[in-house]
Amino acid sequence: MNTSPRTAKASAPAEARRARRDLVDFGAPATNASGIHDIRIVNISPLGLMGRVPTTLVAGERLMFDLPHVRRVESVVRWVEDGRIGVEFVRAIPADHYAMMLAFMPQRKTRW
Repeated sequence: MNTSPRTAKASAPAEARRARRDLVDFGAPATNASGIHDIRIVNISPLGLMGRVPTTLVAGERLMFDLPHVRRVESVVRWVEDGRIGVEFVRAIPADHYAMMLAFMPQRKTRW
C-alpha cells in the first residue's frame, strides 16, 4: 500500500475501489447544459474524482472538466451528497498524463 501523505488511507469501503485516490485541493471549472460550475476537487484518481460544489447537480448528469495537462475530461456524476459529488470519467486518464496532471495540483494538507 502506498503510504505517501497524498494518498487517502485505505478503509474497508476504500479497499474495494478500483483505483487509489490522491488527496488534492484544486478548483476546476466543469460545464454542463446548465452552465459552468466551480468544483473544488478534494480527491482524484485516473477513473474519477470527488469534489465540493456550491450548486445543485444530479446523479447521471454529464460534466466536462478542464484539468491541467489533460485538458477536457468528460465525466458522469455518480452520486451527490451534502454539497459533494462523486464523478466517474468516461475514459480513464492514462498513467503518464495523470502523473503530469497531479504535478499541477496542490496536495491537500489535511484529511477529512
